[in-house]
Amino acid sequence: MPDPSRLFIRALSGVWGNGYWVTWHPSARYRLGDVGTLQGPGLVLISSLDEIGIATSKVAPTTRDELTWRTRGGVSVTYKSVGQAGEPFAALADAQAGALVEFSRENGLLVAYQGLTEHRLADQPALARELIERYWAGTWELDWHVISHLVTAKSGTVLLAGEKGALVEMHARAALGEAPAALADLAAGVRGARSSGMALELLGKHVTPFYRVLRLRRRFIRGIEGVYGDVRTLRTSANRPPDVPADVLEEVRESPDVALEFPDQPTPAPSDGTA
Repeated sequence: MPDPSRLFIRALSGVWGNGYWVTWHPSARYRLGDVGTLQGPGLVLISSLDEIGIATSKVAPTTRDELTWRTRGGVSVTYKSVGQAGEPFAALADAQAGALVEFSRENGLLVAYQGLTEHRLADQPALARELIERYWAGTWELDWHVISHLVTAKSGTVLLAGEKGALVEMHARAALGEAPAALADLAAGVRGARSSGMALELLGKHVTPFYRVLRLRRRFIRGIEGVYGDVRTLRTSANRPPDVPADVLEEVRESPDVALEFPDQPTPAPSDGTA
């Protein structure tokens, strides 16, 4: 089977918006302002802006009720109401509501999230100046990344088929006569009753499916080195300027984008036998 991280990230890239990274593994949970280094397609967290002592503020969050995605032509869902009996349900009692998700192809994917909220860091000029000053002082590394945008979901379901014919039967809490009626209904209040052939099953709460990261812009750092010398040398030299040159700070103040960049998510490296 192809690497599930490649399949998952490729399928959901751009679903929330351009430049947003897809969280892998889907059960991973991040916080706004987390700091980490790259490992594969994601981050290995090492600290946070708060822990390092960098003050931050946030803009007003935006919300979205639900988000769903499934492989076109590869996933079918049959819903069951309370009191419904018979096939194709094998694990649910007549008095239980639920759904049966069937995959007609290997690598079929179904994703459903409810209660989404996006949080963002504000005051990028202040953050850019802080990171430049810390980098100059040797307390910030060039390969450190900050989670600047974070999408949270109150609940989510992620199902990835490991083979053709894989299936998941789910029990949903429902009153008499009610039943899940749409993909978004599978994001909350459900639990697995039976499954077969699945590569990944996640039915969780308080997940973080998407995020963006920022870091110091490499081109900007090279520009500083071109004028003042290698910053790494300046940081250890006894006669280095004690503070960031004023013209550099002025440029950052006027346009923080010159010092910060939002890198694209790295493509997961293929494992043996993957496409």
